[in-house]
Amino acid sequence: MTIVKRLWDRDFPKGMKEWLGWLNVAEWMKAALPPLELFVKDIKSEIDDVVLLGMGGSSLAPEVFGLTFGSAPGFPKLHILDTTDPAAILHVEQQLDLRRTLFVVSSKSGGTVETDSLFKYFYEKIPDGRHFIAITDPQTSLDKLGQEKKFRQIFLNPADIGGRYSALSYFGAVPAALIGVDLIQLLNHAISMMKQCQAPVEQNPGAQLGLWMAEYGLKGKDKVTLMAEKSLSSFGSWVEQLLAESTGKEGKGLIPIDGETPGDPDVYGADRLFVYLSVRGENQRYAEKVVQLEKAGFPVTKIVLENKMALGGEFFKWEFATAVAGEVLKINAFDQPNVQESKDNTKALLQIFVKDGKLPPPPAADANLETILNAKPGDYVALMAYIERSAAHDEMLQRIRIALRDRLKVATTLGYGPRFLHSTGQLHKGGPNSGIFIQFTAKDEKDISIPGAPYTFSTLKQAQALGDLQSLIRHGRRVIHINLGTSISENLDRFLAVERSAKP
Repeated sequence: MTIVKRLWDRDFPKGMKEWLGWLNVAEWMKAALPPLELFVKDIKSEIDDVVLLGMGGSSLAPEVFGLTFGSAPGFPKLHILDTTDPAAILHVEQQLDLRRTLFVVSSKSGGTVETDSLFKYFYEKIPDGRHFIAITDPQTSLDKLGQEKKFRQIFLNPADIGGRYSALSYFGAVPAALIGVDLIQLLNHAISMMKQCQAPVEQNPGAQLGLWMAEYGLKGKDKVTLMAEKSLSSFGSWVEQLLAESTGKEGKGLIPIDGETPGDPDVYGADRLFVYLSVRGENQRYAEKVVQLEKAGFPVTKIVLENKMALGGEFFKWEFATAVAGEVLKINAFDQPNVQESKDNTKALLQIFVKDGKLPPPPAADANLETILNAKPGDYVALMAYIERSAAHDEMLQRIRIALRDRLKVATTLGYGPRFLHSTGQLHKGGPNSGIFIQFTAKDEKDISIPGAPYTFSTLKQAQALGDLQSLIRHGRRVIHINLGTSISENLDRFLAVERSAKP
């Protein structure tokens, strides 16, 4: 039986087949649109801003919709809060008139600590359930909370869809509808792709993509490098979570490389394969780079969308491709066994904080550049920044990652904590031991309380960083911890200068 037939027949063992609701969710969601559209019509004149409180699968697809389509005329602006960084929370809050803001509390499990903490913070600011809606599974603690606090609406998602496969369900559709995205067009593209992915492997775009990635991955070309033109640039962060969390386990995994500025062929190692994403008729900044990569012998696949609405089909194609790749790699593409580990570490560290009034010191980790400079072919360097996600920090961290790539000829990734814990965190601990991890932490100049909690947002973020560091060391990963203090930009600059001057 082919993998395509097995997927559509749900011919999987227990623990896998229960997570295949995404296969038909586009049709389900299209049928559910009328009441959603009526809800948006009734509320949009009352609000100027929508703030999504969520992590991972709850935030990444909405972020793609917001950055790709923006808000239609007459619709509110969308803000994504998938962080525990106090500066980032305050930055969003300062842009809001809370009386004209709708908060979308989004969590499949209903108990995500970051989402719960953000809800408590904003509910204390405006304790009125009419300013809140929930997206969750049936009978979760968030479902019950929404009823208790008289949320304006509770959208209950099918329980057989994992977070990273939920882009075309309520988790993606509700935020998209609130900013005026044409969901009928988007879902029609998804349904069309769904039907194409029922074809035999030879004519099946999702199966072909999945086989291409997995077969090259088994040959050591496991760094799936995404090169997206500007209008599709945010799509890569969603693919990053899908691939990393689905395939990064049991010492295996496809390693997605998103947001790495394209270079000349000679800066890439033999472990690379490239996916080039563009929209027909739009400016193609990277087309020449792609030609150079092909001439240099790198595997390249090109995906050209007819228009941005075709992203609906692209979401489905990548989900199908990832499920196929999981079968080739012989792993369960629907679980995330190492994600809970960091959550448990954080919980234990917060208990220590409550007992002792402080967090324990970080465990011993490499404190110099020797580990990085000894990177070998097939390795990758992951920058893990527990600092505010901002344009200035982006620019500096990108300079660091490109300097490391060009010098060492290894792939690089960049993630902000704790956001990446719900994305690439599974790959870091469960995937191949080819990562070199640089954790940046800093002292928060501002802090804010979490109502009802005996710790602040800054303490929660510090505990998450420390728990992540403990987990990486426990798994025998090569990891460096760098405390940037209060001078984040200056010390990132200093790190870059030291790296560039270090002897190879």
